[in-house]
Formats: sequence, C-alpha cells, structure tokens
Amino acid sequence: MLLLIAAKQSKEATTISRVTEIDKSRLQVFMAFQKDPLHLLESTLHDGDMVYLGNGRKRPAYIVNSPEFVHEILVSKDAFFVKGRSSSVLSRTIGDGLLTSEHERHQKQRQYMQPVFYKERIQSYAQIVLREAEAFANRLTEGQTLSISDTMMQLTLTVIAQTMFATDLEERKSELAAAVNDTIERSARTLFSPFIMPLGMPTPGNIVHRRAIRTLETMVYEVINDAQIHPDKYQLSLLGLLMDTKDTNGEGIPIEEMRNQMMTMLLAGHETTANLLTWIWYSLGEHPEVEAKFHKELENVELTVGSAMEQYRKLTYTNQIIQEALRLYPPAWTILREAEREVTMLGETFAPHSSFLISPYSIHRNGNVFEDPLTFRPERFAEGAGSWPRFAYFPFGGGSRSCIGSNFAMMEATLILAAVGKRFRFRRTDSLPVQPEPLVSLRIKGGLNMEPIKQ
Repeated sequence: MLLLIAAKQSKEATTISRVTEIDKSRLQVFMAFQKDPLHLLESTLHDGDMVYLGNGRKRPAYIVNSPEFVHEILVSKDAFFVKGRSSSVLSRTIGDGLLTSEHERHQKQRQYMQPVFYKERIQSYAQIVLREAEAFANRLTEGQTLSISDTMMQLTLTVIAQTMFATDLEERKSELAAAVNDTIERSARTLFSPFIMPLGMPTPGNIVHRRAIRTLETMVYEVINDAQIHPDKYQLSLLGLLMDTKDTNGEGIPIEEMRNQMMTMLLAGHETTANLLTWIWYSLGEHPEVEAKFHKELENVELTVGSAMEQYRKLTYTNQIIQEALRLYPPAWTILREAEREVTMLGETFAPHSSFLISPYSIHRNGNVFEDPLTFRPERFAEGAGSWPRFAYFPFGGGSRSCIGSNFAMMEATLILAAVGKRFRFRRTDSLPVQPEPLVSLRIKGGLNMEPIKQ
C-alpha cells in the first residue's frame, strides 16, 4: 500500500505545471507594464518558470523566467516562433532587414552578411575604432560638462559609418544621431501601445518619425549612389559586400534591400553600444574600486604599439567590466517571440499566437544564480561564469537570431573605453537619480551629464 501511495505521489509531482498565473487582472498587468515594465518583469522573476499574464485564449501572453524555457524558445523550438509585433513595428523604419526578416529569408540574409564580421574584418575595424576613440579623447577638455549619452551616440555612429559604410559623417553626425533617437523613441512608443497607428496618419509623432526616416534615408541613398560610381572605395565595407553579393541566379541584391540592411546597422549597430558605454561610464564613477582596477590595467597596455586587436586581447579586466554592464544593463532588455503554431516545450503545450516576453534584464538579476545580483562586480566573470546555466546570462540573445555583431560590439566597447580611459576619468555633474529607460534599447532616462578629469 505504501508503495502504491508513493508511486501515485511521484506521478503527481512529475505532472505539476511549470506555468503559473499572475495575481493581477489583464488591465492591471497592462497598466503595470505601461508604467514600469522593468519593475513588472523583476517582480515576477520568482513567480514561476513561465508566468501566464492572461490576455485571453486567442492571444495568451507569458513572461519567461527559466533559462530552460529560454533555450527552448530561442534554440530548440526556434522554428515555431516569429518576432511578431516587434518586427512589425521596427520594419516601419528599417524595412525587411536582418533584424526584422523571418525564417528562410532571415537565414539567407544572415548568411550573406556574416563575412562582414569575420575575424579578419574585425581586425581591420579595430584600427578604425581606436583611431576614432583617440580623436574623441583629443577633443575633450577637462572640466567641461558634456552629455555622455549624446557623445557616445555620436562616437559610435561615426564608427559604424566608417567600418560598415566606409563613409565619414563628421559634419552630419549630430543631425543623424538626432534622427536615430527620434526613430527609437517613436518605435518604442508604438511597440508598447495597445494599437499600432499607421505611419501614414499625420499625427505629431508620425510626422517626427517620417522626417527622421527621410534624414537617415537621404544619407543611405547618397552613399549607395557613390558606391555604384566608386566601388573600390567601399570594397571592405558592408556596403561593398552587399554590392558584390549574388544569388544562385546571378542576381544582385536590390537597392531597397541594401537600404534596409544599412538602416538596420544604423539603428541596431550603434545605439545599443552607445547606451552600453554610457552605463559603463556611470558605473565606473559610482564604483571607485572598479575604476581604479580599470585604470591600473590601462597603465600596462600601450594602445599604439602593434595592432589594435593585440592590445584588445590584453584588456581582460576591461572586458569583464563590459560583461558585468551587459548583465545589469543589457541594451536588448527584452526579447519578444510569438508562436506561429501550437508548440510543446518541457511538457507544456502552448496555443498558436501565444506571445512570450523574455527579459535578459530581469533574468540576469536572479539571486539564485548571481551572488549579490544588484552589485556591480566585474570579477564575477573571472570566477564562476562557466558554472551558470545556459541562458542565465545572454546579453546577445541566442540561437539563429543571436546578435551577428556581438564580437564587433565587444571589441568596439573595449577599445573605446581603453583609449578614452587612458586620458580621462568621468564624474557626474549632478546628483539626480539615475533611472533606466526601456525603449527599443535600455538607456539612462534623460541622459547622463559628466565632466572629464585628466588622468
């Protein structure tokens, strides 16, 4: 009898659902997300592996907290999902590019763009990054107050233009950075609103958005036109690769698709790195012990000796600082997926059109994985990174849609920090509270003002 009872209890234990339901109405969930999405995500982190938000039977919605479920969605059952709403919103600006295309089309685009990020290419980009970072440092004046968020945006925009488009945007970087900012803000508002207003409607927000798109497109088409006339100049850039790519029928990539991929790089390729760098300068200023170790490492590295990549590989602690910033302040703070058809994951079955919200921001703050999860401590990446579950830490996503430029981004951030940090440290010029602002990328709300202090 005892054996039968034990067997029954064991069977019941194995059928316990890993899906729990949030203790809020659909309206309460919507209002909470609109008010503070990061707080909602953090507050439900330990409510279950998969938290059901309601939203009705036709389009049920879930918050994903378990690294195992993240692996299922991004890797094992990737073919069952699309990006859904996020692609629909972003495609209004960047078209059907690498960030928004789906399935076979996405695989094809990723395949022809991958060579841009090969090791040999990144080595040549490193020299450009170092050159632009040192030029930026040369322009700094001790004691001046500057918006770190704005200047990092302009610096990374310059780097993307030089490396991906072989183009100097020095005279237009302020205008273009502002246009990128407008598209990001308008896209974020649309993404988190209950209805997607057609971009053609003449609302004040849409007028700003369309004007920003025209500003970026003007530059993109000018560069494409010049590349058609002077192809040799662009040979080693993304644009040169796009112009040389042919399909199995010998057909080249259409101009519109080139435009889409260049717009994708403009938005996804520099805004995320700029926000990451802003968070790092803030974190260094708030943690003197980390800042001291950072500058100590820089004393032993001569950036102008040998290749930039050789020096990059020596910056071990700087790399850990970046990894820790990516843990606490991941630019891609949320990942959205929608099931195209019924899918079973880890014994749970989910209906077609179910939507899943995966947040690296909240998952990276799990105290069951990371000791003192809210503490900025880069050393943790030298101590126990290998012991963490897969997808307990995933700042660049994962699976077929992982960030194609992750190695480039790490190199770029490291060399910018090193080149500027060799000359300056930064201190805040006000004591206003710093708050994260979750738009398309995670930024500091209202920006960050700091002053450079010579080393």
